[in-house]
Amino acid sequence: MHRDDMTPLERLGASRRSFLALAGAGAGAGVLAACAGGGGGSGDEGDDGGSVSGEGEVSDQNPLGVDEAAPVSAVIFDGGYGTEYAESAGEKYMELHPEAAVEVTATVNIQQDLQPQFAGGTPPDVFDNSGAQKLPIDGLIPQVADLSDLLAAPMVDAEGTVEENLLAGATTPGMFNGAFLGMNYVYTVFALWYSATEFEEKGWSVPETWEDLMALGETVKGEGRYLFSYGGQNASNYYQEMALSMAAKLGGPEVLTAIDNLEEGAFEQEAVVQAYDALEAAVEAGYFEPGGEGIKHTDAQTNWVNGSSVFYPSGSWIENEQADVTPEGYAMTGAPVPSLAGSAMPHEAFHGTAAEQFFVPSGGENPAGGAEFLRIMLSKEMAANFVELTKAPSVIRDTVPEDGFGSTALASANAMIQAAGENVFTYNFSDWYGLGADSITNWTSFLKGDTDAAALRAAEQAMIDGVREDDSITTFEAGP
Repeated sequence: MHRDDMTPLERLGASRRSFLALAGAGAGAGVLAACAGGGGGSGDEGDDGGSVSGEGEVSDQNPLGVDEAAPVSAVIFDGGYGTEYAESAGEKYMELHPEAAVEVTATVNIQQDLQPQFAGGTPPDVFDNSGAQKLPIDGLIPQVADLSDLLAAPMVDAEGTVEENLLAGATTPGMFNGAFLGMNYVYTVFALWYSATEFEEKGWSVPETWEDLMALGETVKGEGRYLFSYGGQNASNYYQEMALSMAAKLGGPEVLTAIDNLEEGAFEQEAVVQAYDALEAAVEAGYFEPGGEGIKHTDAQTNWVNGSSVFYPSGSWIENEQADVTPEGYAMTGAPVPSLAGSAMPHEAFHGTAAEQFFVPSGGENPAGGAEFLRIMLSKEMAANFVELTKAPSVIRDTVPEDGFGSTALASANAMIQAAGENVFTYNFSDWYGLGADSITNWTSFLKGDTDAAALRAAEQAMIDGVREDDSITTFEAGP
């Protein structure tokens, strides 16, 4: 079967088999064979590569015991965040460890470039597993080191440990069945985005309840406009995120845990039913801009910022993504998704998670150096440098100024973080199992009006059932 004709689950399996075959040619083949089966993952059995602490002299300045003279190699995905932030961290590393040389390599093809290195037993000391060509997780986890020592290490330039300075939920995506293997660096705030300028000019209040949102929908409809735009070709599942966020706020984060754990009937939980039914009511009311099934998300977002619609659900990357087409003075601003009646969580609660996942291969020449590179990236200085360069929050607390370096989107994301406190939730099932393509198909049909909420939930349940029932797929257990 040609890859273009495969289902998402078949593509996931083919990608995984390709990675395991290449990696198995190296020294770690026995470990991979032991860990790649379905239904488990590596964390419970302790099959990861162990501690990242080295054998160098431990001190306050060198808590991970790195060899001061050992070189460090880092591979960074050259995407929307660029690589300047990592290059700055490399320079800082050499300032703190003058005998060491740091090489930072940029690439857009993580899988293509790193598979041969893993196969040959020469992976980099640290790498950013990001982009469309990232390495499949279940092939990676037996070959990467546990980063618990990094979390427990003191900050480079602040009080407390690295973990104590992280935002709520920052470690969740890096936990695999009880082992902390991936250090995510960028903090994504999922929100409902709008023009603060328009709301101020029209005297509108941002709806905090679904009832208020629907009322605003009638007002907007009277102007010949729409509440929402969507890009059905590649990102209609932004509305899946919105619906699941509403469900989590209604029923609590455990609603999402059930889905992550692939439970039977997970999409028939009452909170999920109410959230999906609410979106169906908005579709039936004509609040979605027609024609979205035939366009990409960037086209839908262009329609939105040019006034066709009022709201757009997305992550906090959206300002940068639309910077070239957003009208001057738009004042892009984010707010939590509206709450359904009787919600268990406060309105300020939101879907927040960490992205841009870094791993330290246990078979690299200098795992301790790779972890030290991350500790330096996680310093207040380097995290604030990242924020200023990219206008995106890092996972380190208190690194965004109140004015967001002049970005209304960043300032509002930071305000949401401060207001929510610990009331943050996330989910991982789509990323863990490569289900994005199927969910886009399901949600495009729904937003077009061809599928109702009950059929949509059934299709999404079938997605996770297919993963659970396929013994060739490694599954992961979500925490409470």
